Amino acid sequence: MQKLLLWVGLSILIGWIAAMSINYGIYNESTDPAFISPFIDGIIFMVLMVGLYFYLWRTFMKNPSSASLQMTGVGVLAIAAAVFIL
Repeated sequence: MQKLLLWVGLSILIGWIAAMSINYGIYNESTDPAFISPFIDGIIFMVLMVGLYFYLWRTFMKNPSSASLQMTGVGVLAIAAAVFIL
């Protein structure tokens, strides 16, 4: 099961990077504000999400209740950030 979860996380990251690479022209011509470039920012964001995925997975294997609390906190922060950014 652990190897399956590892491959799920890695395949999501690889799929995201492949999709962004295929649609590079769209990201390259984007006029939206970005820290580096829309393409690089997207890859950095996905790497952070995969890192969070593996961190929460490792926490869940050690202590499921604390992982649940962390997921709730991260979810609340993500929703609050989305509301304030928009």
